[in-house]
Amino acid sequence: MKHIRPYLGLVFFFVLYLWNFPIVWKSPEQLGRFDWDLYTFHVEFLRKSYLEFNTFPLWNPYYGAGFPVWENPSSKLGSFTHLFALFLPSVDALKLSFLFYFALAGILNYQSFRLYNQSKQLTPILFVCLFQFSGFFFQKFYAGHLNQIQGLFLPAFVFYFLTYLKENRNWILIPILLVAYILLSEGAIYTITQIAFLVIFLAGREVFLSDRKKETIYHFFSLSLILLVVLSFKWIPMFLLVHKVGRHFVPDQFPLNLSDLYSIFFGSSQHPLLSQALSQMQYRYWEYGNYLGQIPFYLSPLLLFTKRKMDSVLGLLGLVVWIMIGKTSSLSPVTILENLPIYSLERVYPRWSLSVIFLFVWCLVMGIQTITDKTPKKYERHLSISLLILLFLHTLDVRKMNTKYLDEIFVLLPPTLNISNQESYPITVGTVPDYGSDSRMLPALQANLSINDIYENLTFSFANQTIDSPEYHGEFFLYPSYKKIKPVHWKPDTFQFEKLPADQILVINQKFHPGFITNVPELKTCSLNGYLAIMVTKSIHQIQISYSPFASFSFYGKNEFVCETLKKPSSTEKNIL
Repeated sequence: MKHIRPYLGLVFFFVLYLWNFPIVWKSPEQLGRFDWDLYTFHVEFLRKSYLEFNTFPLWNPYYGAGFPVWENPSSKLGSFTHLFALFLPSVDALKLSFLFYFALAGILNYQSFRLYNQSKQLTPILFVCLFQFSGFFFQKFYAGHLNQIQGLFLPAFVFYFLTYLKENRNWILIPILLVAYILLSEGAIYTITQIAFLVIFLAGREVFLSDRKKETIYHFFSLSLILLVVLSFKWIPMFLLVHKVGRHFVPDQFPLNLSDLYSIFFGSSQHPLLSQALSQMQYRYWEYGNYLGQIPFYLSPLLLFTKRKMDSVLGLLGLVVWIMIGKTSSLSPVTILENLPIYSLERVYPRWSLSVIFLFVWCLVMGIQTITDKTPKKYERHLSISLLILLFLHTLDVRKMNTKYLDEIFVLLPPTLNISNQESYPITVGTVPDYGSDSRMLPALQANLSINDIYENLTFSFANQTIDSPEYHGEFFLYPSYKKIKPVHWKPDTFQFEKLPADQILVINQKFHPGFITNVPELKTCSLNGYLAIMVTKSIHQIQISYSPFASFSFYGKNEFVCETLKKPSSTEKNIL
């Protein structure tokens, strides 16, 4: 019972904080605002692939002339969200995944904090609640930034990692690998980059504090190698795709002022607009709001009571605050990060408030622990009761600020479309009616349409022809005859055709990607002015084209897969293709 008691305490405070969450299920037929369309679209495609095509999704043809799935950080392929989507509607799967990750992170954050900091049972509860009840996570849930909610696991990864360096317990590899896989499968790039930054600095601190420095350094490199090797099947394709195609980048032009920090963390900065405007705002308000609560603000002088070994953590906190503020000068750490892979694509430095909250709460709780350690035994019970009362009041405060606008998220009704597609494969349209979200990808997918009006950070895009264009020849056609042709069997990543005539090029109205292969050894896919195509030099009775993630590695080489033109096209044909 003694070991169960702290978890019951966590359950009590979690239920108290999340008391208003069921309101998001009030109107199941309504869709979410802002970025909810984007991530619901990706999860809906995973669900559609399983329920309609009984296939493991590898290529998504429903937007942007086709995108790879396994390599795309936004796809959530292989994640817990993907698992939930097999049994629940996509929006419900995303809502459930938030609760699941909130609970799982609570358990792992509690265990890892207690293990690394060798804390009493109460201080880990304080840490978990102060960190997870910050405004960051519900701000991201509100905005539909569903690749950042997994920042919940940041403390668990850091503390487990540092514990392994210190004690080399092999079982710790399991939660480390689990958290790392969750972050990769959910596309939590921002969390991953911040974890990497923190681990490098904190591992150096661990080496400095260690009596066995060489052994600690060995553990650091061995654990890093294990992570890179075991999870290489996921991170290598993802890194190569992002590095190759890049992403839409709008640099953070307006740095914050130090005076803005109070509004962000302790002021009423959550919604709908900042009550006290920041000096300059380049992004929407949810990028700046991360309400931590009034009680942590009044307890912040306890940072001075942390033990001496925490001084370097306080210094790291100052460094991360500097990064969060943005590019203030040429001496800013942001200037260095802009020259590093992946970090160079960072564009919203206020998102580093996640790391600021982690380090601030860690130092604050360790200051509280210092006070409790020095408290006479006869007063320990009174102090514990006082801290629990403060935590109760804190939970009510942050719940009021962070969850009061949950009923404003799912308020949109799907648009009415005036186009019907009876084919098994999607037909390409430019856009669909605006229904209030930041994108329109989900309604198009649900109507079996492929949309060019995409909302994707990756710049791996290609404007293929839409059905309302005079140059549209169908989703599959032969060139140069422009004869339409239909596949006899179609799945999102597999197309099967019969009886293709000689001296024609089979053109598919999707972007070329070398991950597509055929079942005919002498026939290779090629690019015809950017379109996916196959040169048919002799009559083919049957051919199957499918996408292979293994073949897609050639995409990152230097070879060009260009179709040889069978006859010299006219100027009109050049414009069409």
